[in-house]
Amino acid sequence: MRRGGTTTDALAARLRRAASGWTRPASLVPLAAPLVTFLAVNRSWPAVVAVGMAGVALLATCGPVAVLGLVPLSLLGGAVPGSTSITLGAIGVVALITAVQVVAGHRRLRPPHLWMSLLGLLLLLAYLFPAVKVGRAPSRFSDLVCLLAGLGLTAAIAASPPPPRAVARVTALVGAITAGWVLLAGDRVDGRLEGLGLNPNYLGAFLALPLIAAVGLARHRKPIWLVPGAVCLAAMVATQSRGAVVAGTVGVALVLIQGRRRGIQAVIVIAAIGFGAVFPGVIDAAERVAVGGRQATELSQNSSVREHVAWCAAKVAVEHPLRGIGYGMFPSYAENSTSLGIYVATHNDFLRLAAEAGIPALGAFLILIWLAMKSPGSGDLAVPRAMAAGYAVSLLFANQLSSLVVSMPFWLALGCLLAAPEPRGTHITSALEEQKHDR
Repeated sequence: MRRGGTTTDALAARLRRAASGWTRPASLVPLAAPLVTFLAVNRSWPAVVAVGMAGVALLATCGPVAVLGLVPLSLLGGAVPGSTSITLGAIGVVALITAVQVVAGHRRLRPPHLWMSLLGLLLLLAYLFPAVKVGRAPSRFSDLVCLLAGLGLTAAIAASPPPPRAVARVTALVGAITAGWVLLAGDRVDGRLEGLGLNPNYLGAFLALPLIAAVGLARHRKPIWLVPGAVCLAAMVATQSRGAVVAGTVGVALVLIQGRRRGIQAVIVIAAIGFGAVFPGVIDAAERVAVGGRQATELSQNSSVREHVAWCAAKVAVEHPLRGIGYGMFPSYAENSTSLGIYVATHNDFLRLAAEAGIPALGAFLILIWLAMKSPGSGDLAVPRAMAAGYAVSLLFANQLSSLVVSMPFWLALGCLLAAPEPRGTHITSALEEQKHDR
């Protein structure tokens, strides 16, 4: 009887544990998938937004790791017109929950939050009080909202960071799936790959971060991660984006040199410089033979226009150093200027911040990057550090800070780095340990 009672009690306990497992927020995701799919097919976008925000709210109770779902969610902004609002709503929920936790004392703010707040305030002032009012500026508001959302997400991550290695894994996997999709179903315009609503330069910049993440994960004695890295590399090469190649090369080189001896670091840097200089030309020649790549005249005209735009943006920043000409106003300003006369963006987000929001805004952003790069160069933060560095390089070639599709992995990596201030002596010990391992 006692044995039977014990068996019955054990069975009841197992049933209770199973029932409690099904009531966890994460277990509701598969159940909600058919509903969300039905609403999306029927274009019930307000209902999709409501269900999406409710789902993120439930997932947020599971802990910081739930924010990793924003990486695949952000891709909807490129794949489905008008679905950026879902991503914005999810970021708002994450930021709100983190703010409540901060007020309750469960999370704490850090010094970088001051610089994020300053940058957000300067951007808002530059938008509300432009120094010039010329022509059209149709994307001003959406660009501002997406950039402020990215800053808000970084602030939430810095207060409640997910595991850095998990950020790298999700970035690599989502990037590989995206790369495979665009290789199969993407379009080729003049021989250049594009897809998910991203032009070749933006698509290349997006794929650079998964490539860096995959190589970083493979370095930790897991070569299987080179498979998604190879898929990302193939798609990135097909975009023929020179900026993406440079950004990917810098990020991969940083992954490989962190924690190495100085001699090995020098060899890797020299190899990366050579690769970055030769590889774009080799790929362009191969693409020209295969499917007709970018012609030399196109490349030279592209470079010439970008050079003139860069000089014009620098001049604007010097003439309006404090608050710029107004966030989102440079294309209209360039169209009405005698030196350019065309509606064109800066193609450089550092120059855009300086010209449109002022040099203090650029300074606040650079300080955030500097604080992030001060994090340890080894351990779990090594890969997010390389991702942030590669993305910062890509900002020299495109205005992608206002694109959540491209920037989502960067905001997550930046938040993880800002959440981990560098302890004294830790990076020296980690470097010595990795040097012993290399030997």
